[in-house]
Order: sequence, then C-alpha cells, then structure tokens
Amino acid sequence: MNVSVPPPRGEAFNTLSEGQDMEFEYVFRPIEAGGLRIKNRLEVSPAEPFLCTREGAITDEFIAFTSKLAAGGAGIVTVGDSPVTQAYADSNHFVVNLADEYIVHGLVKVSEAIRRYGAAASIELNLRDPRKPAELSREEIRGIINSFALAAERCRKAGFDMLMLHFGHGHTAASFFSPDMNKRTDEYGCGSFEDRCRFANELLDAVREKTGGMPIEMRFSGDELYPGGVHADEGIEFVKAIQDKIDLIHISAGSMHAVQTMEYTIQHTYMPRATNADIAALYKAAGLKIPVVSVGSYDMELAEKALRENKADMIAMIRAFIADPGQIKKARAGKSDEIRPCIRCNVCTGDDPHGCPKPLRCTVNAEAGRETMFLTQSAPEAKKAVVIGGGCAGMEAARRAAERGCSVVLFEKESELGGSLRLAGANPIKSDVRRYAEWSVRMTERTPGIDIRTGTEATEELVLAEKPDAVIVAVGSEQIRPRIPGGDDERICFAWQLDTGEVKAGERVVIAGAGLTGSETAVMLAREGKQVVLIDRLPLEEIMLRDKNVARVHRMALSRGVRIMDRTSLAAMTAEGAVVTDAGGKETVLPCDTLALSLGVRRRTELAERFEKMCDRVYFAGDCANRQGNITTAVRDGFFAAMNL
Repeated sequence: MNVSVPPPRGEAFNTLSEGQDMEFEYVFRPIEAGGLRIKNRLEVSPAEPFLCTREGAITDEFIAFTSKLAAGGAGIVTVGDSPVTQAYADSNHFVVNLADEYIVHGLVKVSEAIRRYGAAASIELNLRDPRKPAELSREEIRGIINSFALAAERCRKAGFDMLMLHFGHGHTAASFFSPDMNKRTDEYGCGSFEDRCRFANELLDAVREKTGGMPIEMRFSGDELYPGGVHADEGIEFVKAIQDKIDLIHISAGSMHAVQTMEYTIQHTYMPRATNADIAALYKAAGLKIPVVSVGSYDMELAEKALRENKADMIAMIRAFIADPGQIKKARAGKSDEIRPCIRCNVCTGDDPHGCPKPLRCTVNAEAGRETMFLTQSAPEAKKAVVIGGGCAGMEAARRAAERGCSVVLFEKESELGGSLRLAGANPIKSDVRRYAEWSVRMTERTPGIDIRTGTEATEELVLAEKPDAVIVAVGSEQIRPRIPGGDDERICFAWQLDTGEVKAGERVVIAGAGLTGSETAVMLAREGKQVVLIDRLPLEEIMLRDKNVARVHRMALSRGVRIMDRTSLAAMTAEGAVVTDAGGKETVLPCDTLALSLGVRRRTELAERFEKMCDRVYFAGDCANRQGNITTAVRDGFFAAMNL
C-alpha cells in the first residue's frame, strides 16, 4: 500500500517541556465517567509488559509491576492488550488471556493491587484477527461479539471497575468501520453509515448486557493518517453515533495496516511530544457528551497544559509511568524536576512483541519489570563504596547505593559529571536523551550521601585511601580512531564534536560509521543544509540488526538528501577528500571539508582492571564491561552493582 503520512504534529505544543516550572491544577481535578468517580485526570494507558505466563495466566511479576504503577497515584490504571479469543491468545503470548474462564482467579489479585491505591482498575479487551471482515461469516461475527462479552463478564467478576474496548489501530473491531478494510456487502459492510456502525453497536450492547453499569472506555484511532483510512471527520461522527453506549473515548492515531503511521501510535524519540494532541482536540471541540482522553508522548507538564487548554478531559500515559512510577507524587510536591524522564527508546515495547517477546524492561528505570527481584531489599553490607567514573553507569550506581544507605565517594576525572551520556544528548534531535542526562547529573548532585569529586582521576592510592567496602568501576570507553594515511588532518574529528558544536562542520561532510550515532549526526547536519555522505564497511542489513532505530534514522537521513554507502571502508584522507574503497577494492574520493568519525568505542579494559583487587567487592558497570554498551546496559549495570552491595 502506498501510504503518505503527514509531518509530525505537536511542535508548537511541545515547546513547554524543557524544565519549565508549572503549577499543577487541572491534572489533579477529579472527574466522573459512567457514574464512577476518578480521583484525577491521569490514566496509566494500556501496554503489554509480557510478564504473564506463556499461556496468559497471572504471575507475581505481573501483579508487582501493575501494583507499582498504581502506587504512583493515577486515577485509572489500565491493564494492557488482553486477548478475548483463544486464537488471539495463541499468537500473543505472555499477556492476560481473557479467553480462559479461569483467568478470574488471577485477575482478582490484579484488580485488588490497583484498587488498593484508590485508582480505578481498568483492562483493555482486544482481538487482532488476521482475517478481514469480508472473510468472516455471520456466525463468526456473532462469535467475536460473544467473546468480547464473555471476557468483559470475567473482568467484572474479577473486580475491575471499568473496561477499555480496543477499536483502534486497525484491529478487528476497528476494521468493521473502515471502508478500506471492510468490503462486505451485507448489513455489516460499509454500504451505509448505519451499517458501518452496526458491529460496534452490537458489541457494545452485548458487553453492557454482561456487565451492567460498568463504565466503558473505547480506544479509537482518531485519525488513521493514511489515504483510504478513517479520518477525524468520520471518526467524530462515529463517536457521536455510539457515545450513549460508552463513557470515555480514548483518542490514539494510526493503523497497523499502514505501517508508516504506527509511529503515531507508539512515538519514537525523534518525534515531538504530545504528538496527537491536536487530533484529540478535534474530538473535544466537537461537543461530545463524554470525556475525551488523549494519549501520545505526554509528560506531567504537557498533560497539565493540554487539560488547561481544553484539548482533552484526561491524559493517558504509559512509558512516562514506567520510567518514573512516582511522577504524580513528585509533581504534587512541587518536585517535577526530580521526575525521571522517559527517553522514548521503546525498549519497553519489546523487540518481537508478537513472536517471542521478552519481559518488559526500561532503559532509565532498571527496576521496571524486575519488581519482584527487589521487593525485600535489606540494607547494604558495604557501608562505604567508591564509584570510579561519573558517566551513565557510575551516576546510577552512586545514586542507588546512597539511597540504600551507603556512603559513596564518586571520582570523575572531567570537570563535570555526565561522561558519554552528556555527549549522547548533545545532538539537537536527541532532546529526550539530553533531558535524561541533565536529570541524571542533577539528581546525582542532589542525592545525600554522595561525595562527588570532579576533576579528580581515580588512582589506586586515592581509592585505597578511602578504605572502601566496595568499589564500582564505571570508567567507560573511548572513541575508536583508525590509523589511516592522512589521519592527522585537521579536517578530521569525531561525530560527537559536531553534535556538541565543539567543531564546526564544513559544507561537505563525510561521516564514517552508519550506526545510530553517525546517522543521527548526518540528520542533524542535513537539516542545517550540509551535503552529507554516510559510509560504513558493513551491509545495511547488518547495521540495522544492532539497533531497531537505525532504519528509522536512515529514512530520516535519506529524506534530507543524505547519501548512504554501505560496504564502503575509509582508506585515507587526502587534500581532495576522503578516500574510500568498496567491497571489490575500488577506490573513490569523496570531496569533503569535514570527515567525522563514528566508528564505535573501545572498552577501557586496562584501566578498569587496575582496580580489580582494591577490595573483596569490586563490580564493573557500563561500557567498560560491555562489548556494545548503551544507555540501557549502563543503567542496568550500575543499578545491579548498587543493589548487590
């Protein structure tokens, strides 16, 4: 399908979220839906943490994860994508299986874990059938409706306060309203507007019959964002037609049948925040009788702003709550600058969600998905710890160790904390990482019990003088600079030096290294109007295997006119430019004013090993301990080291 997607929305609306102070008023106002009083305007939106059993039974891990979200103080906590048929459950593992009549036993524990904290317990009912509506018999359609109704009844029996029905993203329920997906010619087809709404009306009636007065929230793609898809004008008419049978409308965007639109469903780090706020605002302005919920890369400040500007009645978030389950309490206490920011790396969404998914993990919050591992964490045996290195892993280790009651000395050879994390957020298109880097430095400096010694390179003598019970080595890595003819040319620099502005790029730039960092630098320079060539000795397919964001950044680069040459190696730098060779050994000169290197990093193994025998407890964390380290592994290693003290 040939799909065109509009440019990312929200640039103007997004300008607030850069550390601006705000008084939170609207987010804490209660609201009523379907007779249910909701204590504030914030919802933990549905997600798939993949913490159930393979068959979809409830586990202690799933309960602990959900309980942590509920403890944060949201008005609604919604359990994510839960199959209503066994066929869907058989293809979507490790999530709640509502087709199993015995699921009620485990779901009771989940609803209680949510309601314990005064939140409304909600759960998302869904079906993703590969068949289109025209391929279903009337009997099969009635079977689908009955499956939703029976699943809803199980949720009611399990003590849930409300339900969310998934009518968005091109899933089965949504496909009946779509003329693009629904080619039926009977009463369930798209011959008339009434027929387009028939499936939804019958499903809602069946669910109501089984659940009585339980409030129903409908998740809906307010705009599917592709030619032939459902757009806001039709969507608004649909919601008006069925609004007497639902109690909230949850406005998302995009369709899985047009994959280019899915970045509006799960926004990546290169998109503006509050991405779909303007779509929700259209529904809010349409005079609906039910509350409008907006979702899509919100944080607390943007949630308050959207509510204040009447763009929605409630705001739903999930990744922000995973990154910091305590964000509501911090905002209420006037400490919003202490909220750990989500970097929208989408590690939490999984790398193979409908194949063999991994349990949920979060790059910036290493506890997420691992709650049961640390439910009963005693005081550390080590009373004093020395942390060597003030980068991503070192700061995480220092903070967590100090929070556990350990006395920490943190050595950092540079004049400021941050290390390569600070450099990773320097590129203007990496604002999410920059916010996290700033938060990490700020909270490390603010955490009691950490003696920070910047501008001090750790030596064996300095470390031993502290008489530590434990040492955490987080000395990081160094950039690889190959030995090539002309390698001392003043036109050669590292890509990060262009990101930070330490080096100004010429008009023609060659970047060696088409991985994520080099590609992001290419996009930045192309946006500035530079002529950019991106080279890599590996085939593109292999490069993309290392990080799922590489393909996306390559598309961004190509759209800006960047030339990408794979299977191409850097051979030399001459007066004419960068000399490169292809897989067959053919040489080409690429004229350039600047040659930027982004060829990966080398672990500081020798430096790290100097501290290996400082005491009985020595831990290694971050890039110095990983072949291909990143923020995810650095935070994880620093966290584990601190928790093992």
